[in-house]
Amino acid sequence: MAKLYIFTKKGRSEYNLVDHNVIGRHPKNRIKILEAGISKVHCLIASEENQTFSIRDLGSRNGTYINGTRLKGKMFLKDGDEIKMGHTLCLFREQMEARRVKWRDDDKDAIRETILHKVAPQQMNKFFPETNIIDEEMLRADYERLRISFELQRDIGFDLHVDFILGRVLDRAFEVLAFDQGVVLLLDPQGAFAIHAYKTKTLGDELIISRTLADLVADDGQGVVLMNPNPSAGREAPEFIETPVQTTLAVPILDEHDLQGVIILDRWAAYHPYREKDLNLLSNVANKTALFMRNSQIAKSVTRESLERERFRKILSPEMAEMVVAGQLKVDLEGKQHAATLLMVNMIDFNAQTGALDPEGLIEFLNQYYDHLVGVVFRHEGMIDQYLGDRILVVWGVPQPHEDDPLRAVTAAVEMQQMMEAINQQRQNDNLPLLEIGIGVATGTVVAGSLGSQKTRRYSIVGELVNDVQAICASARSEQVLISEKTFQMVQKLFDIDEAHTLQLRDRAVKCFEIIGEQEGRPAQPWSYLG
Repeated sequence: MAKLYIFTKKGRSEYNLVDHNVIGRHPKNRIKILEAGISKVHCLIASEENQTFSIRDLGSRNGTYINGTRLKGKMFLKDGDEIKMGHTLCLFREQMEARRVKWRDDDKDAIRETILHKVAPQQMNKFFPETNIIDEEMLRADYERLRISFELQRDIGFDLHVDFILGRVLDRAFEVLAFDQGVVLLLDPQGAFAIHAYKTKTLGDELIISRTLADLVADDGQGVVLMNPNPSAGREAPEFIETPVQTTLAVPILDEHDLQGVIILDRWAAYHPYREKDLNLLSNVANKTALFMRNSQIAKSVTRESLERERFRKILSPEMAEMVVAGQLKVDLEGKQHAATLLMVNMIDFNAQTGALDPEGLIEFLNQYYDHLVGVVFRHEGMIDQYLGDRILVVWGVPQPHEDDPLRAVTAAVEMQQMMEAINQQRQNDNLPLLEIGIGVATGTVVAGSLGSQKTRRYSIVGELVNDVQAICASARSEQVLISEKTFQMVQKLFDIDEAHTLQLRDRAVKCFEIIGEQEGRPAQPWSYLG
């Protein structure tokens, strides 16, 4: 992961960089630096393609300097770039190189021999009632656990990026459990440990991680204090010893009983070894970390569902959109062929109807016009594929097929023309020009999938059928509903239909038929709507 190191009079702080990192004095910024020479919203470091990062100034008063040169526009950051804002110096470091990490495979029995204390993290989720507190040390321990929890919550706020959260966890742990090296390992989908956050006392130190210790803590589900054997220290590890030793805290990150990862803190040459109270404190931090991670996952899931619901509600009826979000209706984003019926509506003489409108009036007019049409589409469970200026393209059969999709499409077209008659009656009363639409309907096959660039994709359809329905719609006169021959074959017993004309496209002829009206005695619509 890329990191930003910040050097102030108080010392060094570091942040794991995520996709969008606003820096400044404002408390809502992801990275907050309280210095008078820094603006409330000073600059932005953002992720780009190929795991690179860029930086740009956000109109700060004193500017942003990269390696001594004032930043103008956007600039891509390189490993080791120095960033200066006000009197604060920052250092950008790219993704940690493999040579700076040494994974060590130790003897498991030898590690067990160095264990001084154990604790189950679940024990740290409990606070004693006031009547059960028997001495000041218990009270101080509870206070410290609450203080760290409060500080972490204030640091993290509502941030949803797990790596950012883990970086703040190590920063707070360093304040109370000063270490030479700290790492947070999370399980990847294959069940192996991966580094998601790290902090070293000396910048640029190599990370030395015992894979065996991580596995042992994960398997046992307990936190441990380790101290290398030292004759002068004894088994109980007093607060101070004459000969420095390596001492380690390692605790599992457990969400209920599900292992998420492990936190390991090391002191390489300590005169003050870690003790049981330190293990209890780090176990409490691990419990809070698991809670933050779970909240992040829940919030991301809710946000993703909300965005997905909003996206599909723009093209599907609310009921069908809910089915997609719930997983009851599958949308094949990778591309799949579908039998489909398309409908296209075109406003006749659009420029004459709207030429006198200002831009705001034009958009308001079109949105009102679309609202009327979309209501009909959703009532018959069609999907809005595209808005094309004064035209609208609708599809039946994607993503939810029905046996009577052609009937639904033609019925919707007839209702649109009937609805336009009612709208024009009102416009005539208001001395407004009448609206005229022509509609084309065609049945065949399309390919549906996620189309566009990686940054701006949308679910849509392609195929010759799209060209056919465009041509049919373009040839439809005011108040006409024209259908293709295949659509005619599937609805001819339900509507009065006349043969219209044949369109000559570049490579084929398309025969058109005109819907005159519904046949008398036609049964009620045979489908029942969702919901």
